[in-house]
Amino acid sequence: MKKTISVNIKGVSFTIEEDAYELLQDYLDRLEKTLGNQDGSKEIIEDIEIRIAELFSERLSTSKTVVELADVEQILANLGKPEDFVEFDEEEESQNKKAYAESNPKGSEKRLFRDEENATIAGVCAGIANYFNMDVVIIRIIFVIILLFAGFGFPLYIILWIAIPKARNTIDRLRMKGRPITVENVKTEVEYAAEKVKDSSRRFAKKVDSSDYKRRISRGARIVSSIIGIGLIALGLTQLIAFLLVIIGGSQIIPVQSDAGFLSVTELGELLLSNPADVKWAWIGGLMVSLSMILFLFLLGSILLFHLRNRWGKLSLLGLFITGIVGVLICISVGMRTTRDIAIDAEIERLVGTVATNELVVLPQLQQLSDDQSYNIKSNGQFGLMTIDGDLIKEHGIEFEYIQSTDSMFHIYQNLSARSHTSTRAIAKSENIQHGITLLGDSLLVDTDYAFPKKDKLRDQDVVIIIEIPKGGQVKFKDQIIYLPEFSEQSGSEYRYYKESGYLRGDGRYRHHSTHRDWTERLDEIEDEVEDLGEEIGAEIEETFDNL
Repeated sequence: MKKTISVNIKGVSFTIEEDAYELLQDYLDRLEKTLGNQDGSKEIIEDIEIRIAELFSERLSTSKTVVELADVEQILANLGKPEDFVEFDEEEESQNKKAYAESNPKGSEKRLFRDEENATIAGVCAGIANYFNMDVVIIRIIFVIILLFAGFGFPLYIILWIAIPKARNTIDRLRMKGRPITVENVKTEVEYAAEKVKDSSRRFAKKVDSSDYKRRISRGARIVSSIIGIGLIALGLTQLIAFLLVIIGGSQIIPVQSDAGFLSVTELGELLLSNPADVKWAWIGGLMVSLSMILFLFLLGSILLFHLRNRWGKLSLLGLFITGIVGVLICISVGMRTTRDIAIDAEIERLVGTVATNELVVLPQLQQLSDDQSYNIKSNGQFGLMTIDGDLIKEHGIEFEYIQSTDSMFHIYQNLSARSHTSTRAIAKSENIQHGITLLGDSLLVDTDYAFPKKDKLRDQDVVIIIEIPKGGQVKFKDQIIYLPEFSEQSGSEYRYYKESGYLRGDGRYRHHSTHRDWTERLDEIEDEVEDLGEEIGAEIEETFDNL
């Protein structure tokens, strides 16, 4: 028969034999004396008490309700003697802690916990890394890959966040790492944590103090930065795919008809840029801008997602930024040379013919698609910006302008224009424009497209048909009638202030619209301008006389 007493260990009541209690109390007193006033000693003792309470609970059952002396002796033997854990000198202690941080020996009670102390969001990845003894970066990369490509990475993370408990104390952290729960390991864990954060009390403070509020803010900031990082990585991945398809793969996405299909960006650049050297430098500059932007997004996203803080990351971002700026400057230089090549506009004009009639009929001539002349073309299926036909560039659509004739006849002019860096070259490019237009009686046959050599490049080549309409005359496009308003005999030369315009599309359809105002509106504006100018001159003269 033995005397028993009731004790309370960390909120849990136990019935324990008196001699077992005395042995336990002596152990705790010796542990407290051994640790003395070291940093974290209070937390070590509390964690040891928690572990003792857990071990007591494991040994009790419905048939055994009292903690016996043998139980206490076995538990304390497993925990180790307090006298064995005296202070090391600084060098030995530093080496022991370093070895502890780098090693992870297996234990008998390894469990999966969320490691919030090393968390980016909720500590799921850090906990899994501890459990499997892996680098946490690898686990995070796996989750990002699952998120981007499989699509269920985010819900999987939320499920694990809810299902996996967090490591609440030193005992849980030792279980998470698979280490035996002994006084030595508890002490080393507490000291390691204290060294890591430089303040052990903040590590083991309860959730009610102010440091918990700061941790929540910090954790919220980490979550936001992680979301931004994932977004930047996704944006970089999208740009990488577009870069590979459009630039490297040469995907034909420019809606320009040719024998080989649509045009790629590089092929369009060859039609816009002045010479092969500009094409090469534009390619180099574009490559530098694209690659630096993609790598910049990936690197910045990774820094925000994984909270990487090192000098090389910042230097890499700076290097990529400078590379992108250099690429932009190269592209600007090429663009300036191309702009110089379209600085001067030149026009040439020829009289197509003159006809005396009340109605001029315009007959659109669509591009012949075959040699078969047994049918009339109703629609030639033209679409896109232009067509590449061998060494010729064909553009679709002709502009029309209508002004008042100074006599009783129709006068038809063909106006051709182009741009270049000199007027001589611009005129030569205008002369190279090929456009068919023929006047047969009172019918005007007009091609719906025009062509020019590829060597002339795209230099704003254009064709405008100018038709002078006599008084009472009209122009007919299928079911559309174009005529100019009647003006009085006193209008005289002011007829030139009024004109209308239209556009003949490549498929033969015509759209008419007025682009200039009535000449009377222009006269009213001129009168107002003259009146304002007179008032200004009068005020200046009056001021001059006042000064005299």
